[in-house]
Amino acid sequence: MGVVLTIDIGNTRAKYAVFNDEKVDDAGVFDPEGDDLAVLLSRYPSIKRGIISSVGGHVEECLSRCGTLEMVVLSDKTRLPFKISLPNTSQIGADRLAAMASAAYFKPSKNVLVIDIGTCITYDILTDDGFYYPGPISPGINLRFKSMHEHTRLLPLCSPTNNEKHLICKTTQECLEAGVMLGVQYEMELFIDSYSNIFNNLDVFLIGGDNIFFENKLKNCIFAESNFIFHGLRYILDYNENQ
Repeated sequence: MGVVLTIDIGNTRAKYAVFNDEKVDDAGVFDPEGDDLAVLLSRYPSIKRGIISSVGGHVEECLSRCGTLEMVVLSDKTRLPFKISLPNTSQIGADRLAAMASAAYFKPSKNVLVIDIGTCITYDILTDDGFYYPGPISPGINLRFKSMHEHTRLLPLCSPTNNEKHLICKTTQECLEAGVMLGVQYEMELFIDSYSNIFNNLDVFLIGGDNIFFENKLKNCIFAESNFIFHGLRYILDYNENQ
């Protein structure tokens, strides 16, 4: 495989990871409209190939800054190491495809639930026979806080915290924080239990920028490393190279 570039453009941030075979050599955030990619590529002249996953636009800007690199733009038309169980596959976001590829890489031939806690919370299943079943999407933590603040006159804008939350609250802030944080926790627990009743020996990955708020609160979950999506992107690139 050699040295390859993987790019993940989300709703709020653009991130990259440079792989040397299956090892991450470098990772970080970048400005897709600036010169960050050009500077990065000048540090890694051995990069000849790469892959982009984007739900936040900026694909053309990145491609132009990657110059002569052979780049794959991830979509439902890309060769994938799993089958999509949907009649209209074009509706699936590239980030969800990358997450499923990572699940296939880390847990081959297993039933896997991936919960991605970002701007939205997504639930996705990869079965032990290699089929991807998209699941529910719900508002993420900050969307819930922001929505309550913007659609009421008096409720303040709160932020996620790791403080212990209680069902009996003393202040409006505590009420809001408990409603959002416990609400998300209970939602995930219910979905995990429901999926576990359908799929035997289910492995659960918790990914996304806000998974840190639930690290000690959910049982039997694998709290994935920050490069989880990038491993999926590299795996897709490798899969296409070997076809």
